[in-house]
Amino acid sequence: MRIVCSCAVAAVALALGCTTDRASSDGFPIAIDRAGGAIVTQVQVGTRTPTTAVIDIMSPLTFVDAALDEAPRRTSDAITLWGHRTAADPTWVTRARYAGAPLFIHPCAAAAPCTIGDPASPLAIGAVVGADTLASDALRVTPSRNQLAVLPDIAIADTAIDRACDAELAPALYGGGTLVVGGTELPFAGRRPVTSVCLSPQPDAADPVARGIDATMMLSTGLGTSILSASRYEAWRAVTGGPALDTLPMGQVLLPSGPVVGRLGQIDRLALVGGTSVGGDTAQTGACRVVYAHHFLMDRGACVLGDGTDCPCANATTCSVKAVVELSDAFPVLIVADDLPLLQSLRTELRPAVPELDGILGLDALAATEFDVDYPHARLLFRCAAAGCALRPELRDTGSRAIIARCLAQTAGVDAGIDAP
Repeated sequence: MRIVCSCAVAAVALALGCTTDRASSDGFPIAIDRAGGAIVTQVQVGTRTPTTAVIDIMSPLTFVDAALDEAPRRTSDAITLWGHRTAADPTWVTRARYAGAPLFIHPCAAAAPCTIGDPASPLAIGAVVGADTLASDALRVTPSRNQLAVLPDIAIADTAIDRACDAELAPALYGGGTLVVGGTELPFAGRRPVTSVCLSPQPDAADPVARGIDATMMLSTGLGTSILSASRYEAWRAVTGGPALDTLPMGQVLLPSGPVVGRLGQIDRLALVGGTSVGGDTAQTGACRVVYAHHFLMDRGACVLGDGTDCPCANATTCSVKAVVELSDAFPVLIVADDLPLLQSLRTELRPAVPELDGILGLDALAATEFDVDYPHARLLFRCAAAGCALRPELRDTGSRAIIARCLAQTAGVDAGIDAP
């Protein structure tokens, strides 16, 4: 894919990724702000005055704002990441340093600063820290506690992940291509976090159509409200009886690259899955089918095709099912046209590795979780951190059942209300 860079600081949908030196970080949680749901902190580039920055895992590139008449350019410099001393003490202190971080110096599209957050009270920012800066480490995000941590690595094996009541979503980083800046083509790596989700999962429904709506979503820490395509909303509405699109109020979300306008709605719950196939079947069955299979096999243990049940195992009486994270809290969505340029450019970049992208998952939808963006291993790791979350580790074999039952019992909301009629 070839992209021409011609817009503001954080043309987040059109960013570049590179390799960086390892960060110098203590690994302890960093107290940050949440402007309109986004992760916001202070950064210092080289010896410049510290500036407000958004840390966005959706952007593979780090941008620093410049004067409107300044030509965009590629450079590198040290970046110091600041955080509050504690959640109760707003004093800014150094938390991580990146030596020789790649940067794009790029002016906003207007003389006014780029902004994010609540459209009624936008927050001016001077930088976007993207995956090219973070790529040699893992980023741990805990939205409910307004915390993040920079970790050198997450060395954890499959069975240890299950016992820790974590859910692994892998592979999870996609994209890549070339970016054209000042007539020069620069390659960028695929580090956009993408996952399959089931909107309004209802795995106990007899009719497979009623078990939820499959969607493919990109994760962002640069916004709180999620973005959903109109076609996926209409599919969700057809199953759930939600309000008609034209009856919803108009609204907008502020990305660093500018406002996105649409209709403001709400999705009642969702589930994230570690993969969309069941057992050894290479066919992709969809996220809602995975949620159903996990519940079915945990409840019944085994089945045989043709036994009168909707057996999810094609070639055996039992089969493996990827991990599931169930979230029962409603979350806001901005419903946008399917041909929104932001979504279209992302789809172009992600093809053919990722099915048609349906939207962007903001932090409000993930508020009950803690998750790791493990760049060195190209995966996401999720765990429950607040009420309204239940975690089902991967069902690998019959021995997994005890581990899964323990994880469900200790999470804040057992089954996260997913089984509720």
